[in-house]
Amino acid sequence: MELSKCLDSYIRFLKYEKNLTPNTIKSYQKDIGYFLDFLSERKITDSGEVCLRIFRSYFKSLENKKYSNNTAIRKHSSLKNFFRFLEENDLIMEQLTPHINTPRKHKGLYNFITINELKEVFRSIPDDVTDPLLIRNRTILEMIYSTGARVSEIEGLTVPDLDLERRELNLSGKGRKQRVAYINDYALGWLQRYLRIRENIGFTRENGYTKSKYLFLNKFGKRISSKSIRNIVKEAFARASIKKNVSVHSLRHSFATHLLNEGAGIREIQELLGHENIVTTQIYSHLNIKKLKEDYKNFHPRSG
Repeated sequence: MELSKCLDSYIRFLKYEKNLTPNTIKSYQKDIGYFLDFLSERKITDSGEVCLRIFRSYFKSLENKKYSNNTAIRKHSSLKNFFRFLEENDLIMEQLTPHINTPRKHKGLYNFITINELKEVFRSIPDDVTDPLLIRNRTILEMIYSTGARVSEIEGLTVPDLDLERRELNLSGKGRKQRVAYINDYALGWLQRYLRIRENIGFTRENGYTKSKYLFLNKFGKRISSKSIRNIVKEAFARASIKKNVSVHSLRHSFATHLLNEGAGIREIQELLGHENIVTTQIYSHLNIKKLKEDYKNFHPRSG
């Protein structure tokens, strides 16, 4: 079968059978596309021609590109899942998945953001701001820290996802799994303020007010992108003169760690973060030093 048709079939499988998000499917498509380009350069266009020798030479070429650990893991995973699909549907002659050794994940730690640093970040967009885009930016910062949401979850939020009366919102996480997140007082105040001026974002005399269902809009009145959200976070930290290498996930990480330090249980945090496996959540416990020291002092019989 033509490799391009194999990829088309796989994308349909991811969309309709696995119910993956558009961003996840796009990542798979991009990673597999690089492999198909590699094969095309070698005049290989049919899945039956793919063999272990060609396969290994491709992975050798990936090593030479010196990708980051996370990128290398993602590329290996993308191809492994793709070839598992081909094998299960008898679209490939050789069993290749047993020969895919996914690189081990380096156990690096996310940059931890203190509560005082976060206060400076929020102050970088002052309370008396009137610019609609800056009001939007402050609201995004408050919402990420209030809910621990992923960047894709913030990007995909719609107005109907909000329940301001109950201070809740519905998040659509990995694999389109739904969960409820909670809005704190600060986030609620900024969210209400943003909703009052939201229609002004992207307003033009020709088209009038925007009618997008998405909560956070770009300057053209369309759904804001994940890239723009990441830039908003980085710019806020830069304005606050905090020189750590931060990301949206740093805010998510700090959300979890601050809760843990104040006494929240690991199972509760797992639920709030939308982690399927408790092992994934346990990475957030490594900075729980404050509570650990307090418990030791309070409960150890010889702590003195």
